[in-house]
Amino acid sequence: MDYYRELTLQNGQTCILKTASADDAADVLRNLRLTSQETDNMLRCADEITLTEEQERVYLAGVERSSDAILICAVVDGVLAGAAGFNPVGTAERCRHRAEFGISVQRKFWGMGIGTAALAAVVDAARQAGYEQLELDVVVSNRRAIALYQKFGFIKYGLHPGGFRYRDGHYEDLFLMLLPL
Repeated sequence: MDYYRELTLQNGQTCILKTASADDAADVLRNLRLTSQETDNMLRCADEITLTEEQERVYLAGVERSSDAILICAVVDGVLAGAAGFNPVGTAERCRHRAEFGISVQRKFWGMGIGTAALAAVVDAARQAGYEQLELDVVVSNRRAIALYQKFGFIKYGLHPGGFRYRDGHYEDLFLMLLPL
């Protein structure tokens, strides 16, 4: 899938939303590690992201050729500020209508509209790919993310008690959310 759009952020800077390519591997890994350090709401801790740049390059090349997955990079002044995308839940016929969504935005770019723009791009791409619903899980205390998802029409459909465990040993629940497309 291919995506490209330029937009003006709330602070007046230009942001380019574009499909990630294999050439973006180093920047995508750097963004994932950084955002995983900046917040406890990411799935993995930064030190758990052990992919090599070459492994990420191969992965991104596959996503770039895919008709049922996408990764969109948000680039501000030549810096990859965030990324958002979806992957199929599975290949079985009974779940091909569903995609899983994920997003990360570096803290210094929060509040500029990147998350909103990236989510809009992903929703559009998911519809074009023929999906009927976009799914995610989110830590219940992540109010900013939940508000963003609800702004787009995501609904809470379940709770996963203790679905997120922190290194200090405490647990947090996850909301299961979906967006009918």
